Amino acid sequence: MHITLYLAENNMAFRGTSDKLYTPNNGKFLGLVQLLSKFDPVMEEHLRLAVKGDVSDHYCGKDIQNELIELMGEKVKSEIISRAKKSKYYSIIADCTPDISHIEQLSLTIRFVDLSSDIDKISVKEHFIEFIPVNESTGERLTEVIIDILNKYGLELKDCRGQGYDNGANMKGKNIGVQRRILDINPLAVYVPCGCHSYNLVLCDAAKSSVKSVTLFGVLQRLFTLFSASVHRWKILTDHLGLYTIKKLSDTRWEARIGSVKAVRYQISAVHDALITLALETQQTDVQVSHEATTLAEQLKDFGFIVSLVVWYDILFQINVVSKSLQSTDMDLGKCTDMLKKCCNFLEEYRNTGFKSAILTAKELAEELEIEPVFRATTRIRRVKRQAGETAQDEPITSPEKKFEVEFFNCLLDTTLTSLNERFEQLCEYSESWSFLFNLKQIPEKHDLIKLCSDLQLKLNVNSNQISGCMLCDELISLKSFLPDQKVVTPVFVLNFIKDRNLKELYPNVWIALRILLNIPVTVASGERSFSKLKLIKTYLRSTISQSRLTNLATLSIENEIAENIDFDNFIKEFADRKARKVKFY
Repeated sequence: MHITLYLAENNMAFRGTSDKLYTPNNGKFLGLVQLLSKFDPVMEEHLRLAVKGDVSDHYCGKDIQNELIELMGEKVKSEIISRAKKSKYYSIIADCTPDISHIEQLSLTIRFVDLSSDIDKISVKEHFIEFIPVNESTGERLTEVIIDILNKYGLELKDCRGQGYDNGANMKGKNIGVQRRILDINPLAVYVPCGCHSYNLVLCDAAKSSVKSVTLFGVLQRLFTLFSASVHRWKILTDHLGLYTIKKLSDTRWEARIGSVKAVRYQISAVHDALITLALETQQTDVQVSHEATTLAEQLKDFGFIVSLVVWYDILFQINVVSKSLQSTDMDLGKCTDMLKKCCNFLEEYRNTGFKSAILTAKELAEELEIEPVFRATTRIRRVKRQAGETAQDEPITSPEKKFEVEFFNCLLDTTLTSLNERFEQLCEYSESWSFLFNLKQIPEKHDLIKLCSDLQLKLNVNSNQISGCMLCDELISLKSFLPDQKVVTPVFVLNFIKDRNLKELYPNVWIALRILLNIPVTVASGERSFSKLKLIKTYLRSTISQSRLTNLATLSIENEIAENIDFDNFIKEFADRKARKVKFY
């Protein structure tokens, strides 16, 4: 059983080309059993009898492996479901991806405030439930699958308080998407688009904001394509570079853009030297490669390109910090809103002062490349066509630097800020309803607080009476005086404060409201992480793995902390009861 758990937690294959003991390539499971027998006389004797055929049940076959995996997977799931039911309120996180067998896999994760009696501190948990194969990825079909799984594990949909999906139309659709269909059944299951996906879409919008931005990422992709086309070219690149290597661009991987920009931003002279070396080496053998390397080297020496590289890195770095923070399982609505505001404030300030600082940084990089830090003048000045009856005439911008600032820098920042406000509009709406609970040491005055509590009561008491607005207001005022004197008092801290002092009956409305607030998911990072395990478990060589085995192996791997605490004594008894022969004697 420990061998099974060890292999499952480390995403290893169990079987080899042979299923017999003491034969070559018989897999890791039998290999570890054989290794154990070298140090355990009991196991050594057991395997000796199994090889001779004197033992009919040696418990080393593939069927026993599947039974052990299934039993342990069920044990872990039952523990997760038990904790979720104790917490009462939960949220669902779902995402889809095709596996190596081209089967669409739906990953279902639940989020809840863990109130288990065996834990010291209350915390927000996100636990993987299951991989479900789906034939149709329509909103209707995915909704049916999600509801069936919740019913299978005894989780009532009426207790769901949040939904977290990506920004696909089938998931977030206003009319027939999954979130809309579940909201029709349970209006309290609020939907918040994934913050990380939204940030990624913001960057995609910004990357298309101007010709300069498109050119920048086009050059970065051409650099990667050129050097990665052969081992020899990559060796030339790595010989010149130090800490970072150039990266491939990706529209779906969240950190792809910052990785590709960073390598050139901090090593532009080294990349330029690598291009020159490649151009000289291939000048006689491959003229096309030599021309491409020379062209890219000249592109890097363009001062406008250097400025755009610096500006994009500054923006990407700030957004990447927020995106990385959002991927934490304990990220809640309050923290997400706070980070979003800080990101917007940075971009607004950068819009006013960032261009000058970027010019200064770009001049330092220009000195490394030994070029003049001046913008190239445009050969032709285009006038804006006037409409009929229009008398005013726009003055053309003659300064290359000013033209670059208007057409690239201002356009990039304006597009980024506009996209941020549009894509996080729904998040900000929910945040306004809950904002007074983000920090209980700074609650509003009573006449404002009672209105906020009453509005929250209307939102939560749709089908049942969960909280009382008036009582919530009184409880918050009373609780504030007992909380410690510190600048920020988070909802998790307040819940632990109430639990440690056994004050649930005195502050029931605060106890319920804060748990619902913490349940609302702001990202689907846990679902994305489960896909990483899926790709490690269901590989090219394990593409025929059964769905049940896949799900249970993923459960043991993802939820390894719970799996490690399995009571093996009870587990062995349960396994023995299943295998025991029951004969009735009359």
